[in-house]
Amino acid sequence: MKGWLIYTKERAKANGKFIEWFLQEARTLGIQLELKMREDILIGVQDNQLYVYPASLPDFAVVRCIDPLFSKQLQLAGVAVFNPPEVAEITNDKARTHQLLAEHNIPMVDTIFTTTERLAHHVPLAYPFIVKDVNGHGGKNVFKVENKIDLQAVFKNLTGDIIVQKLAQQGKDVRVYVLGKEIIGAVLRSSSNDFRSNYTLGGKAEIYVLNEKERALIKKIISLFDFGLVGIDFIFNEKNNFLCNEIEDVVGCRTLSTLTDINIVQRYLIWIKKMLHQ
Repeated sequence: MKGWLIYTKERAKANGKFIEWFLQEARTLGIQLELKMREDILIGVQDNQLYVYPASLPDFAVVRCIDPLFSKQLQLAGVAVFNPPEVAEITNDKARTHQLLAEHNIPMVDTIFTTTERLAHHVPLAYPFIVKDVNGHGGKNVFKVENKIDLQAVFKNLTGDIIVQKLAQQGKDVRVYVLGKEIIGAVLRSSSNDFRSNYTLGGKAEIYVLNEKERALIKKIISLFDFGLVGIDFIFNEKNNFLCNEIEDVVGCRTLSTLTDINIVQRYLIWIKKMLHQ
């Protein structure tokens, strides 16, 4: 079985240890897994047919970059793609994620879909509120706006599509790791000096034990998607109940591997082998 592990060159530089972990686990499992840079793969149409170069395609691809069009091209060319492009298209757009979840009555914080241009002419919520780039990840391009000065900082850093949200409890969230239809584990992330709780931004992390109500909510979300490996992030309302915040397609696994002995990469590759042999 042959696979590609696909990164952009920039992300590959920052994830060398995780890449080597992936490649080592693949060798142990007898999988021919090759690291590919997204920049080195061409896609398009040639002679009225879909075109992918290099032309010798793998059985599967683990796409660790955010490029739904690219993922779709591989899928149409017969490659099994993880996460599937349908997942990537929705989860890498915060507005589309909230739109889909709202169709199924998933609890979330009140959210407005807008643009920086419209926000400059009309502030839809009373201060304070949160502004996020719809395509942002890892706590980047997220702004807490408490006044007009903070709002100007948003316009200096963001352009285009955004979401504007009411505040929930600040400085803590729970990331739930999901593989296929299975809940793998959950981590509580917290920060005492930032409204964002991301581990990569200096937040603390500890294992979180899910209760039955929370598990039922997570399973309902899982039922809406054909996930490979993702992280579902939840914040808390005033009663400490879960509010779905976002779904990470290219999810980082540092906190899970630091806090537990779960070999998430091995489990992911075993799951992929199982999916390919169904």
